[in-house]
Order: sequence, then structure tokens, then C-alpha cells
Amino acid sequence: MKKFLLIAAAVVTALMVLSCSSGPAKTAGIYYENMDTTVAPGADFAKYATGNWIVNNPQPAEYPMWSTTNKVADDNIKVLSDLFKEIASKENPKGSVEQKIGDLYNMMMDSTRLNAEGAKPLEKYLAEVRALETREDLIALLNREHDNLFFGMGVSADEKDSKNNIVCVYQSGLSLRNRDYYFSEDPQSVAVVEAEKKYLRTLFNLVGYTEEEAAAKVARIWEIETELAGVHYSMEQQRDVEANYNKMSLEEMSGRCNGFDWAGYMTAYGYDKTTEADFGQPEPIAKGCELLMTLPLEDLKTVYEKAIISGAASLLSDDFTDAQFELSQVISGAAEKTPRWKNAQSVVDNLMSDAVGQIFVKKYFSKAAKKDMLELVSNLQSSLADRIMAQEWMCDSTKTKAIEKLSAFTVKIGYPDKWDDLSGLHIDPSLSLYENVRNASEFYWKLDYDKHYNKPVDPSEWLMPAQMVNAYYNPTTNEICFPAGFLQPPLYDFNADAAANYGSIGVVIGHEMTHGFDDQGRLFTKDGNMEDWWTPADAEGFKKPCDAMSAFFDTLWVIPDEVRANGTLTLGENLADHGGLNIAFNAFQKWQKDHGTLPEDNGFTPEQRFFLSYANLWAGVASPQILAYLTMIDVHSVYFLRVNGALAQCDYWYDAFDIQPDAPMYVAPEDRVKVW
Repeated sequence: MKKFLLIAAAVVTALMVLSCSSGPAKTAGIYYENMDTTVAPGADFAKYATGNWIVNNPQPAEYPMWSTTNKVADDNIKVLSDLFKEIASKENPKGSVEQKIGDLYNMMMDSTRLNAEGAKPLEKYLAEVRALETREDLIALLNREHDNLFFGMGVSADEKDSKNNIVCVYQSGLSLRNRDYYFSEDPQSVAVVEAEKKYLRTLFNLVGYTEEEAAAKVARIWEIETELAGVHYSMEQQRDVEANYNKMSLEEMSGRCNGFDWAGYMTAYGYDKTTEADFGQPEPIAKGCELLMTLPLEDLKTVYEKAIISGAASLLSDDFTDAQFELSQVISGAAEKTPRWKNAQSVVDNLMSDAVGQIFVKKYFSKAAKKDMLELVSNLQSSLADRIMAQEWMCDSTKTKAIEKLSAFTVKIGYPDKWDDLSGLHIDPSLSLYENVRNASEFYWKLDYDKHYNKPVDPSEWLMPAQMVNAYYNPTTNEICFPAGFLQPPLYDFNADAAANYGSIGVVIGHEMTHGFDDQGRLFTKDGNMEDWWTPADAEGFKKPCDAMSAFFDTLWVIPDEVRANGTLTLGENLADHGGLNIAFNAFQKWQKDHGTLPEDNGFTPEQRFFLSYANLWAGVASPQILAYLTMIDVHSVYFLRVNGALAQCDYWYDAFDIQPDAPMYVAPEDRVKVW
């Protein structure tokens, strides 16, 4: 499904453990023990503020990147797993949430059964594909199973008619997420490609193909994917919201695809009332249609088999999951395989997320924290309004519309007002784990269909589970959302003082608000429709600092002398970090004006503590492999550049730490980016 979400942190799914205390006096909330004061603040602020974080937070071997958010998530995984384990140890009424959670968890933990089954759970599905005799039979099976081989399809908000949902078709079909892997000659990219090919050969071996047969299948798959990758939009191109929105009739779509029967395909898929769709990336989708209509049937069957096997691998025997781990070692540099109990937790949480969310928000989410967050959001909105009005490059009419958009923000905190009904989701321990997950996938497809297809957008719907350690801005509903999973120390600490919270959760709030006015979000109105409401002069005035921000990040090293940051790919997130810092700092100063200046703590002024708290959001360590991978596929800058790159463009940081021109991080005032 096409989702245009602008997210604050790398996605890490877990559940929160939030202190519900409301009585103690506020503390400074700064983790001084994480600092490495042998490093000068202006030399490398990330190391200065968090250089000893890893000493105090040892890295589990299964994590190639270990950061503040990873640790929060990992702590929550343990809490979840303990709950699931307790539920799974009991006899639970059939059909109850507890029965579904317990049986899923037990099936994931039953390595003896999984290893005995091997590839058997896949046999009937692979046999069905192998028995297909015509191209038409294959397409009919794809439609019945709601699968697609060379493009993706789903339902989400129409970006130019945001009150209504629309079917969206989009590029897909590559084993590796970034088209550049198929053509890059740098050593790490080549290593990833070879590891992916080896992994696919192993999967075909494990379902019964000989070495020669598996090698031939993978070679053909790679030829097909390379041809498809040749027309895929790059990661940078996918950030152009106008270029990726192409609403047209099914007849027009068929015309773009050399006669491919889109009307028949939609009807067979279940989208029988569709007359027009958002044809996201026309050239890659047209190529996908061409491949579907011209490749030999045996090639199509091979591609479909690959999709089934790779989609099932994490739910099968150790042979399959060992192969996955071997691939992840090359891609990410992971030192150890993720423990089975963590994978079990993940499966249960993913399939039962709303049920899990209900249980845990009742147990751990503080109403006092929600009230405090609402006050913070209000203060940040006021601060952003001030900064909008202060921009010299923006005319009054555009400022007025910007303030209207800001005032129209919907704020979602903690958990949704309504939850999905999971009573129709059946978990049957007499079936294999894979069959249960497959059946659950069909349940969720139908649930999504009933909620969204040919329906208006439900503005109350949440696009993340309540237990997720993350946050988002969604432009089509003009909303910012902060799930309960995010609202815990050190990301947010109800008992910490304003310097700490404005420097952490305050910046995150400001970050999400800024997404409404970054290079993508600014193209959506207060009602969520894609429409350029800026004057040409204002758009040009905005473009200049955006270009400067991209150029600045292009100069920064991710891996010294090997990999630089991608300032174009990460522009939106860098702008949001920039705006979040400025907005939150301004709001904090207003808070101090209203409540009194905070005293020094441990020799640090409240302004310095603001930036120390911000840096602690992005404390961490990472393998070279995962850093290279993230630079290829992630719209966020890597964790230490979210500190050093952002602060180098923030005037307030220079003032707080008296950063002088001889400091390595120093950027001259006239060269600093100034947007929000």
C-alpha cells in the first residue's frame, strides 16, 4: 500500500514501559555518565555528549546497530515476551485473545516441530504454482491470493482528494530495495548482491531443487530483476511527490501498459468498483506489466516460487532462518542470530498488534503523561507559528496559509480511540505456523478492504500501533502522531525538567510539525490535498536553503574516506531535525520566561542541557555494513549525523557551548542554513 509517512526515527516495533509516577520533583533528566568530556563539544558533539553511552548500554550481539531507540525497543521486547510466555503457559478459552497470543507464541518457540516440518508447510502452495499450465492461470492465482510479482497494489488516501481513498499501484518486484544495488560496483554493494543470490539459491535447495536447478533459477531471477531495476525510480526520485502521483483511468493505464487488461485485473483482484487509480511510477509499472505478459510461463512460476519461499523463510525451520542470518551478516554486520524468543515476540506483536496495544496501554500508559504531551505540543505549535511569521523570505499571504495549516494539525497521542476487531482472526495450532500466518494475512487483507476500499478516509485511524517506538506526520490527514511506545525515558521523561524534555521529545514534536513544511510536506494543504499553495517567489526562497542543506550533508562522512551521506535522499528528515531543534529551543526559552530560568545542574546551563538531551536521542554504535546499507535505503541520516550535522546548522548550539571558528564542526554564520 502506498503510504506517504514522514517518520522521526528508524522503525523499531516494541512496546513501552512507562513510569506512571506523578508526584516526585522534576530532575535534570540528563545522562551525564554517557558523556566523554575528553572530546571537545565543537569537535564531535555526538561523542562529547554520548561517547560513553555504549559503556553503560552494552551492545547485544544480534544488533548490528545499537542505539537509544533500539535499547528502548529491546527492553520492551522483553516485557512483551514475558507477558506472552505467561499467557502461553496457560489453557486459554478457544477464540480468546489469550488463546491466539499463546498459541502463536508456542508455535514460534516449538523449534522441534518447525525443524521436523522443514519445507513441508510450503509444499501445497508451491505445487499449485508448479501445476499452472497457462499465463492466464498464473494471473488468476495471483489475483486470488492478492499477490503481485512486478508491481504492488493497495488502497490509501488520494493525495489530491484526501478525504477519499483510492487504489494505488506502485513499483515493486526487486529482492533488494534500492535499484542502485543492481548496477553499483562498490565492494559492499557487490557483496550484498552476491549474498542475496546465495541466499536465494539456498532457499531453492531447501524446497527440493538441486544445486544446478537452484543456480539456474536464481540466475534467471536476477536477469529479470536487473531488467526491472533499469526503469525503477531511484530512492531520490521517489521523494518527488508530484512525479509519483499519476491519477488516471484504467483505460489510460492499459494504454500506458501496451494493452494490459487493468479493468479485468482489478476486478479479479477484488477491486471491482475501480474506474481510476493512482499509477504511481508509470515506467516501472509498465515494465512490470510487460514482464507479466511476455516472460515464458516457467520464468513467471520461478519468480512466484521465490516470492512464496522468501516470504515464508522466517516461519520455517532453522535451515531457513540460518540462511536468513547469513544474508543479514553481509548486509548489516550482525554478529549473532536473533534469539528465537525475540522472533516469537515479533510474530505475535505483528499479528495481534491491536490486541497487544490494548493490554499494554491499560497497564503502562500514564494519563498524566498524555496531558503533559498535549501541553508540549501546544507550546511547540506556538513556537513554530512565531518562526513562520519571522521568515523574511515568505510573503504575508503564504504565512497566513502556513499558520492555518499549523492550526489545523490533528494531534494523536498514546493510543487510538477505537481498535480493530480481531475476533475473526483464527489461530489453529493443528495447522503449521506458516499456514496460520498466511490465513492471518488474508484476514488483514479483508479487514483493510472493508475499512478502506471505495470508502472515505477515516481521520481517526492510526497508521502505527500504539506500542511502536516511533512517531510520524501524515500529510493527507495533516496529523502528527506519538504512540505510547515512544513516550518513555530517555525519549520522554515525565519526571525530567523542561530542559531535558524540550531537548528530546520537544525536538521530536517540532520535527514532526516541520514535516508539514519540509520540501515534501509543504506541497500539501491544511486539508491534506497535494497543491502548491506557495507563491513562486516563496518557493524559490525556500529552495535555496534546501539546496544548501543537501549540499552540506553531501560533504559529511558516514564512513571516513569510504561513504558520504546522501543529502538529497535525507533532505526532508534533515530539514525536520533542523526545524525541530529551532522550534523546541525557542519554545523552551518561552517556557523559561513564563516559569523562571532553570538553575545550572552539574555545571551545565539549561541551554546546554537542552542539547545534551537532544544528542542522547541518537546515542549509538553501528557496524560499517549497516551504515553503508542505511545510507543506500534510509531517508534519515545516520544517528551521529543527526547530532553533528543538525547542530552545525543551529545558531543556538554555538551560543550555548561558545563554539569558536577553529572548531572542526564550525560553520560560519553566513553559511548556516536558516529555514524554520
